Amino acid sequence: MTKEGTVLDGKYEILKEIGRGGMSIVYLARDNRLNKQWAVKEIKNDGSKSAETLLKGLEREANILKNVDHPVLPRIVDIINRKGTIYVVMDFIEGTNLSDKLKEEGAQPQETVIEWARQLASALDYLHSMNPPVIYRDMKPSNVMLKPEGGVKLIDFGTAKEYTIENNADTTALGTRGYAAPEQFGDAQGRGLYNTDARTDIYNLGATLYHMVTGMNPCEPPYEIKPIREWNPALSTGLEKIILKCTQPNPNDRYQSCSELLYALDHYTELDDSFKKANKKKMAIFAASAVLTIAAGITSIVGYAGIKRIQRENYAAYIDAGNEAKSSGDYVNAAEQYKHAFDLKGEDAEGYVKYIDLYIDAMHDMTENEEPAIKLEDGLNVVANRIKNGYGGVDENDEVLYKIGLTYFVEMEDYNAASKYFNMVDEKDEEYGELAGYYGSISMILSSTHVNPDELLEQVNGFAQYNMDKFSNEDQEKFINYRTLAMIYTTYISNDGVAAQAEDVMTKALEDLSEYSGEDAMRFNYYYNDSLSVIYEQLAKENNSDTYYSLAINSCYEVVNQIMGEVTVGPDSSNENIQAYNKAYVNKMCKIAEMYGSINDYDNAVMTYEDAEMIMGKDSSFSQKLYSEHLNYIYETFEEKQMDPMLWSATQVETILAVYNESKDVKDISNNTTWVKRKTVMDRLSEQETSGTEPAEADTEADEMGE
Repeated sequence: MTKEGTVLDGKYEILKEIGRGGMSIVYLARDNRLNKQWAVKEIKNDGSKSAETLLKGLEREANILKNVDHPVLPRIVDIINRKGTIYVVMDFIEGTNLSDKLKEEGAQPQETVIEWARQLASALDYLHSMNPPVIYRDMKPSNVMLKPEGGVKLIDFGTAKEYTIENNADTTALGTRGYAAPEQFGDAQGRGLYNTDARTDIYNLGATLYHMVTGMNPCEPPYEIKPIREWNPALSTGLEKIILKCTQPNPNDRYQSCSELLYALDHYTELDDSFKKANKKKMAIFAASAVLTIAAGITSIVGYAGIKRIQRENYAAYIDAGNEAKSSGDYVNAAEQYKHAFDLKGEDAEGYVKYIDLYIDAMHDMTENEEPAIKLEDGLNVVANRIKNGYGGVDENDEVLYKIGLTYFVEMEDYNAASKYFNMVDEKDEEYGELAGYYGSISMILSSTHVNPDELLEQVNGFAQYNMDKFSNEDQEKFINYRTLAMIYTTYISNDGVAAQAEDVMTKALEDLSEYSGEDAMRFNYYYNDSLSVIYEQLAKENNSDTYYSLAINSCYEVVNQIMGEVTVGPDSSNENIQAYNKAYVNKMCKIAEMYGSINDYDNAVMTYEDAEMIMGKDSSFSQKLYSEHLNYIYETFEEKQMDPMLWSATQVETILAVYNESKDVKDISNNTTWVKRKTVMDRLSEQETSGTEPAEADTEADEMGE
């Protein structure tokens, strides 16, 4: 078991255990470089056969997931081998396990189940469309997570495999009895060995839908999948037919692809018996109107030019309506209007670009203390699906491809997806070709599990020069690119020569920004000062320079002042963005205090902690960091002069105990490892003070509070 606080590969800090299996433990971890949470699966290789089998499954899972780009499928971002223990870093998926929900609540509403089915079928269809195709083979409720905001996520790819048509004897007892297709344990009659393919996943999904909509577990008595209306006559006959077809023993009798299944799910009401009866009556009416329809078609040909003109006018009207709704803060309506626009003219970039920008702005909107009205991931999925299906030729529109690639890169930090779209841009495109080339190369390097910093920084330095030369100071693209450069420089700031290069580029970024009049200028100012604080601190360490520390402190204060100008920091909030600002404020104030300490400015360091504590109060989940680091700073300062705390002067003891006693009722303070580490000595000092025992005579220098 890995201890909380352990940092893997210099960046993944283990926060807590969140799950445990027979041979693996899953932790919640924080990427301290990207300030992002991940799940980390730990498997200890003890040399046993079971460990070897598990590691092979893990390797298979990693190889599959490192290439996926689908909202229902998780990503693996890193694999670390640390002294015989394997750690796999992947998406952290919040939510409820579907198996647990079924145990607690039983059958789920039919419409909800159908929506989950669509999402899962879409994910399987994506896997089956990969080259080579991937067969999942273990669809069941316990492998489906229900996300808090709605929607599902598929987990556990340990039994998945790449499909090869030549492999006719590929499996033994893989999958879970009850949900597994007969061929996973033999042929259609359960005899011998048989090949699993996409139709195997369709059976698994059908069995899972059966459990979801009836509440009856096929792994339990009566161990069979009955027509669902035998359990609940109110259920749709159309859905019943879909599930029965999915779960036919012979693969040839099932849906032959997930695309077929998706179509059936989208039209399940048309399979209902009541729908078919109603349709017979409509046929006569349809026949009578057919002649009129043909006549109308002739008229439409004559008026084609007029229709195209109306289409253009409607497109512009939808864009204007979207702009108006956005300006009034009605993000949901604005999204609908922009979507109407590119539904009408799928080849035009404007609707798509405005649609994506709307979702980005909604994500950054800090005016209300609640979740954004629309979520960026949902908007990107809409555009990504249209690109995948070639809707209106958008898959060849370089502006749209570049825009979605840039959004995945900058906003989502999903470099694998970003690389995919940048590489789709025509390299000969005058406006986006060269730019997408730089981003594509950088994305490809960053998405690798083993980044080559020298190769990356060579690309980045060329990109920096290109950005300064290519764009004017009124061009938003220039400042988006500066932000990207800032992110990469600060991530690799400790590499030789990076800090000096980064200082030149980012000071130029701030200089250029002074001439920029865009609405997002303040946002860019925040990013640049944030990165410069990191850059100056590194230069201070490299050059042992108080001047650079002062510059770093000034940059930190620029960030702090901007945070306090945007939100009211202090109280915890359900809004993730406000919480992020609270966290950033605390981190910056702690960093300022730390740097004051580096230049031996004790008074300003302590004052910084006290100012932040007054702002945050004791009920914020971030206050524990302030109080514990405040306590630790004083402790280490005094310890430099006198190693034994029992020999500290009365004034020093009084000073540090004042901070300690104030911190005792801070929210979650007892969970802070730094505070717990100092607690034993603090309690001893408290006992000494209470008993009236005088400390041994301390030297004069120590008695001066470490100044």
